[in-house]
Amino acid sequence: MKITLKNIVYTGVLLSFISCGKDHLEVYPTETLSQEQVTEAATVNPDVAKATLFGIYENLYRLGSGGTDSQEDFGITTQYIQLDMMSADMAHLGKSYSRQVSISELTAMVDPDSDYNYRPWRFLYRIINLSNLVIDGAGGNDVVPETESGKHTIGQAKALRGYAYYFLTHIFVNDISDLSKPVLPLYTSAEQLDQPKATVQEVFDFVIDDLTAAETLLEGFVRSEKIEVNQDVVRGLLANTYGALNNWSKTEEYAKKVIDAGYPIMTADEVALLPGEDGSVGGFNNINVMPSVMWGIDITPSQELASLFSWWGFMDFYSYSYAAVGNPKGIDVSLHANFRSDDIRLNQFNSNLYPTGKFYYQGAQLNDFESFSGPQVNIDSDSHYMRVAEFYLLHAEAAAENGNDAAARASLKALLDLRLDDTSYIDALSGVALAEEAALQARLELWGEGKSYFIMKRRRETRTRGANWLDFAGESFSHSDERLTYEIPQNEILFNSNLTDQN
Repeated sequence: MKITLKNIVYTGVLLSFISCGKDHLEVYPTETLSQEQVTEAATVNPDVAKATLFGIYENLYRLGSGGTDSQEDFGITTQYIQLDMMSADMAHLGKSYSRQVSISELTAMVDPDSDYNYRPWRFLYRIINLSNLVIDGAGGNDVVPETESGKHTIGQAKALRGYAYYFLTHIFVNDISDLSKPVLPLYTSAEQLDQPKATVQEVFDFVIDDLTAAETLLEGFVRSEKIEVNQDVVRGLLANTYGALNNWSKTEEYAKKVIDAGYPIMTADEVALLPGEDGSVGGFNNINVMPSVMWGIDITPSQELASLFSWWGFMDFYSYSYAAVGNPKGIDVSLHANFRSDDIRLNQFNSNLYPTGKFYYQGAQLNDFESFSGPQVNIDSDSHYMRVAEFYLLHAEAAAENGNDAAARASLKALLDLRLDDTSYIDALSGVALAEEAALQARLELWGEGKSYFIMKRRRETRTRGANWLDFAGESFSHSDERLTYEIPQNEILFNSNLTDQN
């Protein structure tokens, strides 16, 4: 189902997401509604807050979400691609059309004037700004709406704001374990002007406050579409946030809550194009037939998305894509070597290590899996942001860190029993070795899904690029390396008088 905003007077709020002007973070962007406007309008029509909320959701996948007209500016999955490359797990295997070249060459992240730094800053602070408008319109951070509908609207806004700060703290902070370091402006209301840097600890505390409040406010919320954040998604975000802080007991607790929600793990034929299969099942292209997906966007032709303005146009060899014409990405060869010989996920990759058996557009099998055969416009292949496998693996990692080896093995085997013929090797692992195996399996299971960078930061890892990289093959990079973290955009430092330096 396409998200619609019918009968909402103030849908002009969506224009805020496609402005190409490179102004610094605005409290009242000229293209959006002010807090007073939202409050006044919401008094007359409560659907105004919902319209603003759905505008935030549309920001997650629309062209121009980061404030530019670049083909590499299409919301959250833009960042998934770039972060997977920065983590060393996604190798850049061709440089035609210059797409993501400066990410692979590690030059963009040290240039504060680069749009690669500007776009995620703009994208995520837009989510924060619009979330603040919704929350301010209801009376502020401490107000609990009286109606269930009001609670659910504010719960989603707080969840999205918390998620944006969680994301920012990872990608703009070199070392997330340095909790006393001032790093990011913290805006808790749309009325606040240019803010100084808050510390890593202060930002994470705010994230946890937002997500914990959202968990309560979203009690009983039944969403109509998977793009909407529900209580299970919030609990997944809390598990990840506590994991980033290495608070393993809370990580284990919240990952278990997600598991207990009952989402099924994807089956073998859902995650890989197996020998003899026709491809009608799998491809990660239709979230409506993927019950394991907890959060994602159902793309329909009526949304008029062009392939080259989407994740598919950069990652899928079969789509009308850069991947098909000389700018492919593939799994790092050293990471690929960690698949066991009986792992069905080996079928996700071809001999060049392109993910041709994992990701393919909806209907690729009808075109005999020909490269570059997908539609140029009005695509209908979906994007997912969260699936339950992540939390089986995170629960295993956290439980092992907590010394709860039996629970860790059970969660790890729950997934690997669907991927391997023999999982008995897990029985010999315990403690840190078991936790590291769970984290490794997360990198393998969730490859190309935007999770590896966060695993690297969570475990404070050093990664080494494999031999199939075009740049820096064989070289190692710490999780805190300046080249693996975005710079604060130069315009933000120039126009925010309370910011004077980079992180």
